[in-house]
Amino acid sequence: MAQEVLASPLRESALADRFGRRITYLRISVTEHCNFRCAYCSPAEGTPFFARKDHLQVEEYDRLIAIFAGLGVRHMRFTGGEPLIHPHLHSLIAAAQRQGIGKISVSTNGLLLPRKAELLRQSGVNNLNISLDSLEPEVFARVTRGGKLQEVLQGITAAVAAGIPRIKLNVVLMRRENGHALADLVRYALEHHIDIRFIETMPLGEAGSAAQQSEFLSASEARERIEAELGTLYPAFRPTDNGPAQLYQFAGQPRSHIGFITPISDNFCASCNRVRLTASGRLVFCLGQENGVDLLPMLRSTYRDADIAEQIRARIWQDKPERHEFVTDPERSSRIFMMRLGG
Repeated sequence: MAQEVLASPLRESALADRFGRRITYLRISVTEHCNFRCAYCSPAEGTPFFARKDHLQVEEYDRLIAIFAGLGVRHMRFTGGEPLIHPHLHSLIAAAQRQGIGKISVSTNGLLLPRKAELLRQSGVNNLNISLDSLEPEVFARVTRGGKLQEVLQGITAAVAAGIPRIKLNVVLMRRENGHALADLVRYALEHHIDIRFIETMPLGEAGSAAQQSEFLSASEARERIEAELGTLYPAFRPTDNGPAQLYQFAGQPRSHIGFITPISDNFCASCNRVRLTASGRLVFCLGQENGVDLLPMLRSTYRDADIAEQIRARIWQDKPERHEFVTDPERSSRIFMMRLGG
């Protein structure tokens, strides 16, 4: 076995790194493929082909979900690519629920929600993020390279109707594409009593690097633009599981949070509590670096669950970096394929 470590029974103990951070959040990519080709995420020609044998199988996902639950992970998010195209997503979500995971999230572009939102809720999803970068059909089609805005809006309506407890819109800030219409997106969120997050572009991969260079709009400027149209935003109560978003509210609008995520302008790595599992079984320790460990060969060999757990624990302690290098080493980030990491 590569990199031998002493095995021990699975037990309730937090994963941790050398910088004093506890790891309680696992993002699980179930596919690299997507039914959109967003300009800041995907190459224009779409994603490369990945053979099914190179992906984790359902039983392998189930095994890793149980291992990470035993290591103290309490939040799992299913991502992609587009996770709703995976035929067994609902069973993976149910597996997380059976393992006692309290917060089960899905990130989606919303296209398939009209027929899948109810199943997501029944499977155990209690937190749903939906990408919505513009309310202008032409801009939406251009950013997604062919997506139809009305279909995604129908998906948002379906998610609200299904009663998923917490729904958030994710907006990637783009100076030219949506920087002029951020207030419209906020109005939409307020009208539907859902949250909204504005995210700075990140130089991940060829697509992300190009978008970051041509479209970057800081969260502080975005907030100024929103306040210029809608009034003052006030700091909101910050839940402990909120992640990196800085939360605000308008006076008299307690049901919707407006959040800003600042990977470039205001680094938040000191509070990072997450790692990422790719659909090919690689555990990645940082969105902006390549450090990781391949778990798929272990799953398909003689490793016991306890052996894999010890490998995960040891490698996170040893190799999770202190921070990303988006600003100081953009060339490193440009080599990372965003859709493989699940955002």
